[in-house]
Amino acid sequence: MKLIFKFKTVFLVILLYWVPMQVFAQNPLQTYLDEALRNNLGLHKQDFAFQKSLYALKEAKGLFLPDVEFNTSYLTSGGGRKIEIPIGDLLNPVYSTLNSLTNSGKFPQVDNVSQTFNPNNYYDAKLHTTLPLYNAEIIFNSRIRKQQISLQQAQLKVYKRELVKQVKLAYYVYLQSLQAEKVLENGLALAMENLRINQAMVKNGKAIRTVISRAENEVAGLRAQQEDARAQTLNAAAYFNFLLNKPLNCNIEIEAERPVLIQKDSLEGHKREELLVLESATQVNQFSLGLSKAHVLPKLSTFLDLGSQGDFVKVNRETPYYLFGVTLSWQIFSGNRNHNKIQQARLDLKTAETELNQAEQQLLLETETAQNRLTAALQSYKAAVSQSALSLQYYKDEQRLYKEGQALYLELLDAQTRLINDQLKESIAYLNVQTRQTELERAKASYIL
Repeated sequence: MKLIFKFKTVFLVILLYWVPMQVFAQNPLQTYLDEALRNNLGLHKQDFAFQKSLYALKEAKGLFLPDVEFNTSYLTSGGGRKIEIPIGDLLNPVYSTLNSLTNSGKFPQVDNVSQTFNPNNYYDAKLHTTLPLYNAEIIFNSRIRKQQISLQQAQLKVYKRELVKQVKLAYYVYLQSLQAEKVLENGLALAMENLRINQAMVKNGKAIRTVISRAENEVAGLRAQQEDARAQTLNAAAYFNFLLNKPLNCNIEIEAERPVLIQKDSLEGHKREELLVLESATQVNQFSLGLSKAHVLPKLSTFLDLGSQGDFVKVNRETPYYLFGVTLSWQIFSGNRNHNKIQQARLDLKTAETELNQAEQQLLLETETAQNRLTAALQSYKAAVSQSALSLQYYKDEQRLYKEGQALYLELLDAQTRLINDQLKESIAYLNVQTRQTELERAKASYIL
């Protein structure tokens, strides 16, 4: 048993040693996609909107809780309307009679009182608490806020999918620009080789000097194209880094081999988040209709005041007080404003439902179109690969014939130009396949977020 265990251990070590590290390493593009989903500024902005909707829901739920506030006021006044209170006229005759009966002066005379309506040197300090017992508007408002969170979540996923698409396309454009540089570099090497051959043939008297000038012009033209290709590569890299929120001149890691091209039926489809957005918007409009109808329902609430009132800076056992009550409000007539709001909300709901139905058809059309485009792109790429191989063989044959003096330099130059153009077309055709593949992935919502 020990021998078998040792053999298995040695076999596992050898197997791990020979397995390429690429198996364990993450795809560079996937690494960049993860980085973009973490760092993209536009995505951060969408996330802020989502967080804002969370706080809006908390705000709506807070309307169900008691509202407590401290109120205080101080009043002083002078003048104004007065009320005459005839206390003296009422009490003085009685007091006089009592003094006569008791033969004393225990009951003095009282003056009439003149009291102003406005309070003077008066304060009122209280804690005012209100609590809604029934308010349909608060209920529907909370439902709207909750549904808006679902809407923001769906919009966030929509932006993520679009970001994944843009990052992939930018990465593929960068790879294609590198491939174009490589093709032009190889073409320049061929042109330099042809220039060397022409110089040797002119030296040996087998060709005239015109072929050297023509070859030099071809070299200069390819170098100019090469510089233009380098500029396009730099621009593609800058845009790619921009999507990742990185310095524009950061190096970009490329895949060792070309990604495997997929067929249109190999992508699994999922429900598009755009439909979830519209479904949430429809639900929001449904709740908005309920909110409009809630204006005609009664509102029931309660309140409690705990405080103290009286002459300023005179607090005693008599000044504290409480006041409790229940209020019911019911709007009877509002000039048909509520009715018109309900009609507007119904139209908004119908509009949202129509947009949802239209979007479903548009997304189906988008998926079908993307599938057809991918099929056509794959066929074009296969044809471009075949044509490029034929052009390479044709160039080799023409170069051999030219060295043997059986072909004109113009024929060799034509073969060279055709080879470079066909290789560039192959590169562009491959980019087109990757683009159509990414578009189909976006249309089917196949990428796992």
